Amino acid sequence: MTRVTATEFKNNIGAFSDAAMQEPVIITSHQRDRLVLLSADEYRRLTDGISRGVSEDRKRLIRERADYHRDTIIELANR
Repeated sequence: MTRVTATEFKNNIGAFSDAAMQEPVIITSHQRDRLVLLSADEYRRLTDGISRGVSEDRKRLIRERADYHRDTIIELANR
């Protein structure tokens, strides 16, 4: 998997966009993983599996738990 700084990504967006068609590209900021760039096909593959294989009750439960832990997740991500 390719890992680049945000500055490298900004300066070479075309090259890294092309690279993301083959494998995810991790974009870092201040030596921390911040974003992942992946192809639209890969994104659809990942999200379609979730939406087809999970019941509505399970999706609701996942959303509720994520909402409950949102502040903690954001705080940890900002460290």
